[in-house]
Amino acid sequence: MSANFCRRFARWRVVGAVGIVVACLAGCTGSPHAEPSATLPELWQTQFNQALDNPNLSAYQRQVLSDYVVTDGEYQDAWRQFVSCMSDRGWSVELIDGGGYSVTAAPGSGHAVADDASVDNDACMDQYLGNVELLYLGVKANPQGIVGPSREALIRSCFAAHGVPDGAGMSDDEFTAMVRQWDYHASTPEGVLCYWDPDGSQGMTVAQAQQMDAEPRKVSEIKPDGTVYCNGVQCTVNPDKTVDCGGVCNITLPP
Repeated sequence: MSANFCRRFARWRVVGAVGIVVACLAGCTGSPHAEPSATLPELWQTQFNQALDNPNLSAYQRQVLSDYVVTDGEYQDAWRQFVSCMSDRGWSVELIDGGGYSVTAAPGSGHAVADDASVDNDACMDQYLGNVELLYLGVKANPQGIVGPSREALIRSCFAAHGVPDGAGMSDDEFTAMVRQWDYHASTPEGVLCYWDPDGSQGMTVAQAQQMDAEPRKVSEIKPDGTVYCNGVQCTVNPDKTVDCGGVCNITLPP
């Protein structure tokens, strides 16, 4: 039995250039770092800054990102480190044609089911690959740093083009709230594909989108009053600003 994972770039591109890194890393303060090149577009300066300002960024990723450039060699090494990290934890990683990768229990590892891989996958991603891949592939795909339509606008347009009835008659704000619900799932196969690849930039099939849609989601939200929610459940905000979401969502609040 194997577990399939979406490479995080797919979720980055679905958002349309701005969103995932901002949502996960905004407001944190970390170690001093170099100034970005004057030729680096503002969008990518912001994304690199937010990653580097995160005090929880691993030393490996901080070193790679510190010069505001991720080279081909650095990206390839980050993947090697990620695969090695997973191997050390008893998992085999194999890339899937069309995007994503599969994780299977290595012989003799003692892992009973591949679903156990999610914890180790997240740990190795956070250690070596997460932000490195987001920024490497993001800059490659959009070197000019052009900000496109929001993810929700792309989904709505895709729904309309494919006759998906979800959200018909809703205002834009209502539609946005609907698709941002952690437990929202589109009502048709075409809608599922629109949700995960609304502009077709990932080249996903309906089957691939349905596979991703079946994976557990981790959706966090920080309300204006400072309360924090993970998958619709309120988390505990401690006096030192750490957040306890029962180990489901990893959230860091600004100081």
